[in-house]
Amino acid sequence: GAKGKLMLFVPSASPPTALLLLLHGCTQNPLDFARGTRMNDWAERGGFAVLYPEQSAQANPKLCWNWFSKEHQQAGSGEPASLLELTRKSMAELGCTRVFVAGLSAGACMAALLAHHVPSFFSGVGLHSGVPLGAASSTVGALLAMRGLSGWGKNQSWSAPTLVFHGDKDNVVSVKNGQRLTEQACLGRNLIRRQDSVNEGGRTCRRVRYGDDVEFWTVQGLGHAWSG
Repeated sequence: GAKGKLMLFVPSASPPTALLLLLHGCTQNPLDFARGTRMNDWAERGGFAVLYPEQSAQANPKLCWNWFSKEHQQAGSGEPASLLELTRKSMAELGCTRVFVAGLSAGACMAALLAHHVPSFFSGVGLHSGVPLGAASSTVGALLAMRGLSGWGKNQSWSAPTLVFHGDKDNVVSVKNGQRLTEQACLGRNLIRRQDSVNEGGRTCRRVRYGDDVEFWTVQGLGHAWSG
């Protein structure tokens, strides 16, 4: 894993304030993910760098991160180890001390795994259309988990502030998974729940905030795609 091409965006204001590790979904590559998320524009405005690792077709024919495979579910082996090594190397080269992780779909699953296994490393986590930790350990398990039909790790969590996004019309990964990821993010935190409706970029979202550390945005009318 993470043996494909690597893309790094560095803002013109130097040095960058932080690094964002951004993990694409299945069938995607760094270039179309950068275009689809417009993350380089945001990074230029915010003064942060973005690291886009690419999954190789040898590792997964559909270019998915192998979050559902036991050999890729620990920080010290497989894809998590490769991704952490790439991230640390980029941080050293850029002189960044803060790093965030975010991903879409399979990328969100891998982002949650990384946040769980290296808890003090990431300053924040963004999970878009993902599946909770502990929901799958095989390809068949992954398909069931995506539909919201599997068990999941009710005692697995991470400590970094977290944003969860999910479309309420997602027919690839059930929106139930967004709720479960949010529950995992809230584990061990004594958080007051507040709910409101937000109109962002022409989309209506239900936003549920838990303290100042966790937010779950359900994007109305959105399928399995980056909400923008």
